Amino acid sequence: MKHLRDRMSLRQQTALLAGLLCVLTAAAVALTAAMLARREAVREAEASLQSLARTMADRLDQHMFERYREMTNIAELAPLRTIWRGDAAEVRSVLAQVQESLPEYAWIGFATPDGTVRAATRGMLEGVSVAQRPWFIHGLRGTTVEDVHDAKLLDKLLRTSPDEAPFRFVDIAVPVFDAAGVPAGVVGAHLSWRWADEVRETVLADHRAGLRPELLVLSRDGEALIGPASTGLQMQLAAMQAAGPETAGPAPAQHADGVTFVDGSGREAMLTAVVPTRGLGSYPGLGWQVIARSPVDTALAPANRLFFAILLAGAFAAVAAALLANILADRAMRPLERLSRNIDLIGRGGEASGVAWQRGSRDVLHISSAIRSLLRRIGHAEDAERQARAAAADAEERVAEATRRAAEHRARLEDVSELRRLADTDPLSGLLNRRGFVPLGAAAMERYAATGEGAGVLMIDIDHFKRVNDGHGHAAGDRVIRAVAALIPSEVREEDHVARFGGEEFIVLLGGADEGTALVTAERVRQRIAATPIRVEGALLEITASIGVAAIAPGDRDFEDVVQRADGALYAAKSRGRNAAVLYGAARAGSAVA
Repeated sequence: MKHLRDRMSLRQQTALLAGLLCVLTAAAVALTAAMLARREAVREAEASLQSLARTMADRLDQHMFERYREMTNIAELAPLRTIWRGDAAEVRSVLAQVQESLPEYAWIGFATPDGTVRAATRGMLEGVSVAQRPWFIHGLRGTTVEDVHDAKLLDKLLRTSPDEAPFRFVDIAVPVFDAAGVPAGVVGAHLSWRWADEVRETVLADHRAGLRPELLVLSRDGEALIGPASTGLQMQLAAMQAAGPETAGPAPAQHADGVTFVDGSGREAMLTAVVPTRGLGSYPGLGWQVIARSPVDTALAPANRLFFAILLAGAFAAVAAALLANILADRAMRPLERLSRNIDLIGRGGEASGVAWQRGSRDVLHISSAIRSLLRRIGHAEDAERQARAAAADAEERVAEATRRAAEHRARLEDVSELRRLADTDPLSGLLNRRGFVPLGAAAMERYAATGEGAGVLMIDIDHFKRVNDGHGHAAGDRVIRAVAALIPSEVREEDHVARFGGEEFIVLLGGADEGTALVTAERVRQRIAATPIRVEGALLEITASIGVAAIAPGDRDFEDVVQRADGALYAAKSRGRNAAVLYGAARAGSAVA
């Protein structure tokens, strides 16, 4: 992993990390959205199935209530009390009229108190005893409703063909009385259960098609009344009734009308809603359980589509973010790359002896400043060592020569002093060089530590000097350096020290000066340079300079700290348009004297 990072640029690593972050963010958003969508889809599916089951249950209750009320009305009609003990044909006629009003009445009959069918629609079962049938037994005691059951006596009589499905009935029985109020027998109606299938088809036709639901009806005991029998579903419902929905089945959800749970597992899993019938009005209900269910995959299909849509959008966003991160990383790394190239040129010949300021970020500026300071310190040491060796070698040669010719040239011993002066002097400008200037700065620091006497520093740089070299040649550039070197001393005191630091850069040490005095002097020097055209090859060049100003302050570790502050102020002067004198403290506050 470390070797891989070493082979990748910082820009590539930044772009890669940004892309990975975007991918992870997109994945997290997609998963969260999928979970929320799944939860909402399940809630909507549960509500839809609950609504479907409740509609079916209410339709069943409504239908049974109407049939229950019709039979009760027959028993309570006073005009009919006179017929029960009369002619059987008259009773049969009344029952036939009731059957004609609703074909769902497969059979209506009147049985005397001993259980003998006295009259019935189409004469079926007349004279047959129904004394042991539950509807008759319970009907003697009051109006009753018997749950769905297979037809026994009437099945063969009602079938129109052998292939027809067996008949199943819901029985309604009511006691009837004669005009004297004496029990005359029981009127029983057998409702064909086929009407319930018609109700189911109507309810499903009115329901939205998205869930592809199916409807089942179970009896109170779990027997399948409508739809296919499901042993697993019946066992689960039985467990829920016995132990409560909180302990039976896979995470059943409570609703106002019933419960919802997942029946089965895998691709065959069904989202199942169970709603009981409640009865209606005087009809007490039979405890039927209406079940609406739909495949889980169908219920969750909208959530799955949303998940993949969000995932795809997240992938596109991650790719776009990675490309954008690569572009931004390239722009952010350019100052560091330029700084790296400048550093790489140092010591490779030519005129590259320093590092230019690089913009781009505070960190890049800090690195530029630190490297410039380091190069100055290295330059001081190298110049001192090189010039010391050269001076020592030259001095040795001259001393040897003077020794050999001591008798004749004793006066030339003064040449040693001249050699020292030459070693401390810049040959082009005639000013001090670094070697000659650094000890003066160190001495100023010692005076400040001993007596508190301050000193100011001016860091001066000729503006657009490269244009002079490129446009007029290096000879013209040398002419400008000599001219500026002559102008600066004319605007400072004799006790101040001026040196050429290299290239087009000069430095001035103002003894005993504070920041205010140093800034006034810098402004005077700047104005003098700007106001003095320099003749080069018959042309007058208008030259300007930028000046950074600083003064010795408490906490400075050495003279280099003062020079570094002046260098920072010089950078601020360059940044503000050049031809300006900027004090270090004013540079940080955003103001300058120009």
